[in-house]
Amino acid sequence: MGPLGTFITDWTNDVLGGEWLVEGSRTLLENLGTAEWLTGLISDGIVAGVGAVLGFVPQMLVLFFLLAFLEACGYMARIAFVLDRIFRKFGLSGKSFIPMLIGFGCNVPAIMAAKSLENKKDRTLTMLMIPFMSCSARLPVYMLFVSAFFAQHKALIMISIYAIGIVFSILFAFIMKRTKYFHQEQEDYVSELPSFRKPTWRNTWAHIWERTSDYLKKISTVILAASVTIWALEYFPANQTQNGANKEKSCLAMIGQGMEPIMRPLGFDWKMNVCILTGLPAKEAIVSTMGILYHVSDEDETTLAKAMRNEVYISGPKAGQHVFTPAVSWAFMIFVLLYFPCIATIATLKREVGRGWAAFSVIHSLLLAWIVAFAVFQIGSLVF
Repeated sequence: MGPLGTFITDWTNDVLGGEWLVEGSRTLLENLGTAEWLTGLISDGIVAGVGAVLGFVPQMLVLFFLLAFLEACGYMARIAFVLDRIFRKFGLSGKSFIPMLIGFGCNVPAIMAAKSLENKKDRTLTMLMIPFMSCSARLPVYMLFVSAFFAQHKALIMISIYAIGIVFSILFAFIMKRTKYFHQEQEDYVSELPSFRKPTWRNTWAHIWERTSDYLKKISTVILAASVTIWALEYFPANQTQNGANKEKSCLAMIGQGMEPIMRPLGFDWKMNVCILTGLPAKEAIVSTMGILYHVSDEDETTLAKAMRNEVYISGPKAGQHVFTPAVSWAFMIFVLLYFPCIATIATLKREVGRGWAAFSVIHSLLLAWIVAFAVFQIGSLVF
């Protein structure tokens, strides 16, 4: 799934979310004499938002094809049976393994894959655990910070980030299973193992179409709305941002500066706060936002890493000190790991388990991310 899904997804994002459709729509609107703000809204807000939605589709198709194939041939039931004894130690079913594994690719299809769990409590808990899995959208953020500040220990740091997510998911399940809602008596695994059989193409494609269309209907509007909102916050006030070119004067920058009293104990400055906000629709946007704020092409990560290492506070009690230290970098990566993955994931949670659990996921992930990042920064500042 990895290489194929990544290749098709990258192509879709480049064509539908990048140079072809976005730039093409911008050129067309400019030739028609459309107002600059309207051109930006349509091309960077609406068209780019549609491209973001379609960018998930290739992974959906590959994932749902493999799931349908494994289910039809009888292999999925055997995987659940083999792993059930291990997962029972954490109060889960063996069937939770597949959705959690998929979560390392993308949390949205992972949550939808968890729909196959018959037990409602196991299904809900598994869906709430999936955001702890480091999806591929977070990987560019990790790679940037690891290359910039932990070049001597790249492999160790990367493995530790993923391990931390797994550990927190296990602790979360352990705690939640002891609450009134999720507590239940352990039952023996009883399931009829179907015989191996050859899947039919007709049933497989029907399964793929049903799940993919369901995905598009459920989250497309949410991602689109989030993309337009972020665009508007980056663009206005247009006279100060020079029609979106200078994002340091935007409403989004003002919000980032307003967040400083809350995020300063983590070592974050307003630029890092802005990056966290732009990461709400998609975590990949964090790196590109940093490229814009530090006046570096987001495709040149070496130059961006150098700019981040050289960034210093201009005024205040920390004037002359480096903004990014190993402690700050660790805290930022931990925050990106633990705070909720993206708007699409929360929208999917809302559809599958209800508004209350989706809100709970947002609140507890933000609190957990703040607390852990605070501890990492404060302890790290003493060590480094």
